[in-house]
Amino acid sequence: MKIFAPQWVKLALAAAVLVAAPYSVAEPLDLQRTWELARQVDPHFQAEKAAYQAGQTQAKQGRSLWLPTVGASATAGVGSHKSTMRGANFTMPGMGSDDVEFNTSIRNGDVFGYEVGLEQPLLNRQNLSHSRQLRLAADVAELKWQQAQQNLVLSSAEHYFNVLVARQAVAVLERQQAQVQAIYDEVQERFELGELPITSIHETKAQLRVLEAQLAQAKLALETAELAYEDFTGQYPAKLVPLAITAEVEAPDIGDVAHWQEQARMNNLHLKMQASGIKVAQEDVAALKSWHSPTLSLVGRLAHEKIDGSGRYGDAMNKADEWMVGVQLSVPIFTGGYRSNKRKEASYLLTQRRAEGVSLAQQIQRQTHSAWRGIHVNYERLTALQDAYTANKERLKATQLGFELGDNTTLERLTAENALAETELNLLEAQVALIMNQLQLRA
Repeated sequence: MKIFAPQWVKLALAAAVLVAAPYSVAEPLDLQRTWELARQVDPHFQAEKAAYQAGQTQAKQGRSLWLPTVGASATAGVGSHKSTMRGANFTMPGMGSDDVEFNTSIRNGDVFGYEVGLEQPLLNRQNLSHSRQLRLAADVAELKWQQAQQNLVLSSAEHYFNVLVARQAVAVLERQQAQVQAIYDEVQERFELGELPITSIHETKAQLRVLEAQLAQAKLALETAELAYEDFTGQYPAKLVPLAITAEVEAPDIGDVAHWQEQARMNNLHLKMQASGIKVAQEDVAALKSWHSPTLSLVGRLAHEKIDGSGRYGDAMNKADEWMVGVQLSVPIFTGGYRSNKRKEASYLLTQRRAEGVSLAQQIQRQTHSAWRGIHVNYERLTALQDAYTANKERLKATQLGFELGDNTTLERLTAENALAETELNLLEAQVALIMNQLQLRA
């Protein structure tokens, strides 16, 4: 069974390395390891593998339609037989007779018989169409298997980054909560000394409660992401390689969008599957044309039948042996309009398939443009957020100093803390979006 070389995984790792933080723990789970685990465990992928294996049998089914079919049957039992023939002519040397009657009778006699039949199709347009459709179905199964492997890489990245982003979101909120708690304790002391108004306590307490709610929601999102990852890979994500939000990211060199749209037009697996579907519909139309209706087969038959016993006229035995080899021509003459209406149905379905193909091609072109544009936009967003993160860190330092000197209010200090935390989370999401856009562009 073919397994795609993990080029997509390598691409994602290459992108992730640019923003990966140093990590000292031995053997943390990375993106490639996530993909390798999911390939063995993910039930959806296992279902796709079974579908691929089933689809590959269809090519052999198509070939079998042109091979001879041989059948045999045998009979043994007890039975009765009676025959009467009148008006026969009987002739032998020296005598003859007209209007002769022959009678045989066997009651509860032994019955035995066998028959062997063979048929080899020579001309059968429906068989031809069906065999071609089965080969196309095997090709589609191969394309679906390739698509499943591509989807596994995208799903691996989604599950991996969902956990990573959720964990870092919890860490940021916990850090922010600790900082605001420290501010709250300081504000209380200074209020008791008469240095700050009561509004400073209310502002800080309100911010603490908001952070508690955000942290509870973030922990729920993390738990959900970890459970999904464990279902996907069969392993709990104890340690993951984190992302470094301040790492410098090189500008993506992906060329022009027309190149990627042309690559999608030629290589996109969905478009290839759609093209195969059109060919299947064309075979349906061809098989139902009236001049393609006759079938011609080579046929052979060998048969033996015997009944042995006694009856009204004494002991008796009837035995028949026959064989034949020849050709059999079958021509449908009238089907009540069934074939003509089936042909019309097939023609309309072919038109539908072609229209769906045009629509799908347009959709793929839009998706390609969106992924290509998303890489540029997310790179610009990422660099802007990195600058904003640096600026917000400096702003927080200045605000903290101003708060201690009495030049800044409690609300201003809390706003600076929030701005830094929000920028850090947005920066992390932008890194992940840039990696996912690069994966999607090559899908």
